[in-house]
Amino acid sequence: MEKKVTRGMAERIASIISENSKEILTPNEAGVLYGISGWAMYKRAKKGTAPAHYIGRKLYFLRSELIDAVQQR
Repeated sequence: MEKKVTRGMAERIASIISENSKEILTPNEAGVLYGISGWAMYKRAKKGTAPAHYIGRKLYFLRSELIDAVQQR
């Protein structure tokens, strides 16, 4: 079951960003931001509920797009 992103989670994401400025994230790294597993991030990408990009067959997320998606909710 996926978690709904709350304001508290958005604040947590903002604090993590200040600690780590890496822009391109793997599903596992993106999952850390959302507080879910990397597999759940794959599912969100497939459903279109999380902005994602493929380079070849590899899935990546952009930190700035994930933050924007959370802030727009």
